[in-house]
Amino acid sequence: MKRLYLLLLTVGAVYLIMLTRSLWWLLAGALGFMTFLLYRIYASRLYTSQIRATALEQKVEELHDQLDTLIRKDQRLSKAAEQATEIKKRLLAALSHEIRTPMNGVMGMASLLVETKLDSQQREYVSGIRNCGEQLIAVVNHILVDDILNISKGEDNGQLVIEDFDLRSCIEEVLDMFAGAGGKKGPELLYQISEGVPVQIAGDSSRLRQILINLVENAVKFTSQGEIFIGIRLIGKEDDQLELEFEVRDTGIGIPANKIAKIFEGLSGTASPDEDKENTGLGLVICRRLVEMMKGWIEVQSQPGKGCTFTFCVRMSPGRKPLRNSLHPGMMALQDKRILVVDDNALSLSLLTTQLQQWGTIPVAATSGLQVTNLLLAEAPFDLVIINEDMPGADGIQLARSIRQQYPAIPLMLLSRTGNQEQPVEEGIFSYVLAKPVRQHIMRDQLLHLFYSGTERRSAKSSMENLPADFSATHPLRLLIAEDNPINQKIALKLLSKLGYEPRIVSDGKEALDELSQQRYDLVFMDVQMPGMDGLEATKMIRLCLDIQPVIIAMTANAMQGDRDNCMQAGMDDYISKPIEMEELLAQLEKWSAVINR
Repeated sequence: MKRLYLLLLTVGAVYLIMLTRSLWWLLAGALGFMTFLLYRIYASRLYTSQIRATALEQKVEELHDQLDTLIRKDQRLSKAAEQATEIKKRLLAALSHEIRTPMNGVMGMASLLVETKLDSQQREYVSGIRNCGEQLIAVVNHILVDDILNISKGEDNGQLVIEDFDLRSCIEEVLDMFAGAGGKKGPELLYQISEGVPVQIAGDSSRLRQILINLVENAVKFTSQGEIFIGIRLIGKEDDQLELEFEVRDTGIGIPANKIAKIFEGLSGTASPDEDKENTGLGLVICRRLVEMMKGWIEVQSQPGKGCTFTFCVRMSPGRKPLRNSLHPGMMALQDKRILVVDDNALSLSLLTTQLQQWGTIPVAATSGLQVTNLLLAEAPFDLVIINEDMPGADGIQLARSIRQQYPAIPLMLLSRTGNQEQPVEEGIFSYVLAKPVRQHIMRDQLLHLFYSGTERRSAKSSMENLPADFSATHPLRLLIAEDNPINQKIALKLLSKLGYEPRIVSDGKEALDELSQQRYDLVFMDVQMPGMDGLEATKMIRLCLDIQPVIIAMTANAMQGDRDNCMQAGMDDYISKPIEMEELLAQLEKWSAVINR
């Protein structure tokens, strides 16, 4: 029994040992299989990741190639844009020069014309020529050169030039530019400065003038009859800031509703020739930018067939110095003077009578010849009759003849469109003929001339008339002028001769160099653009070759940004831009004579 127990115990032990070994092998096999399975999963995922990484690398390389292509394309476009901008600069520089050169002749000849014997009306016309010329130069300097170039580059329009100016003169000068544009039957040009608006204000008059020029130019273009009106009123005042609202209203064809929304964004016209009349050009884009520069806004309202109204608001300051004395010791002579005003345009009539009331007169309005006849018969005697030339039925001149026959003692004044008098005004009918649009100070002075015995007729004297003939004695200089344009030669010679100088004139840079090699000159006025050897090259040669060096002042129509620096780098001492301003010329002569003669 004991042996059987031992045998069973032995067999059981052997069985347990065998069973234990089998489990270990089974466990080892399971672990090996799991390890193999995990390795296969890892290898598969690694392979997949490698494929994806390769694909991503290829994608990155493709994107990198595309980026390189875009960078090269952007560089080409940037270079092309720089080249285009440079071409625009050169084009605008050439255009500026080509405008300024003949304008120097126009304004110079106008200055010389004032020296001749002229009547007051002729002087007024010459003054208008000079004012329009100065405005054109301002347009060339600030608008043509700066604004258009900056718009093309997507930049701001530069800095405002803040200075005191006469608001009324600014408006009148703008309207003068378009005085004859509409023809005899064209629209009336009218303006009104509302009560409370200071006449002397501080701001950028050139920018304001350009806004008004662009708006009035469009109004004239689209208005064949009726009126074009500029209104100015004060809508806000805070500390030292004025908020001025300007209204430019016309009775023209108006603007279609579908074009108003984008009218300040670019050319509003289409490619169709039939619709060219709707094209407002770049002017309104410039207007919007200029108004925004002046911290304001601009908008338009219009009804097709009934005209449109442009309204803009800008911020300015009250002027700190009076630019024109509006008071006159004889103003009391206008008090209670009865003046009959005849004009068929209701707005023009209202504005004129309002102004006459402000001067203390008693204006009586009439709109037709028949009404004039009745008033002359029924009313107390009139001290003056002001007649508009363009009247329905009998025109102003015919009406004046009729009045002169019946009332020979009453002074008559004619309001006439500048340049549109188809027949000469007969001697002795009118005491004075005022060009429309009427300048307020000219009308005031003519009224004073009629009613105040101590008042002389106003004359627009040029600074040319008061030039000191002994200027050359106090500022002695030997002068040489290098200028190829015959008109500009004549103007420079005349200006300097009036000062007592006897300048020598040559026509190009080579002649200037030859002349300086033979004779000693203290100062040379050197034009830049001349045939053969230009002014810059001539200056470099003078600085290089001559032992005795003269003062060289650029006298040129090249007036764009950078032109002065180019002249200085070439060796010039100073710079005067054309058209030549007499004050600047005198200042240069005084400045350099003090240096040369010390």
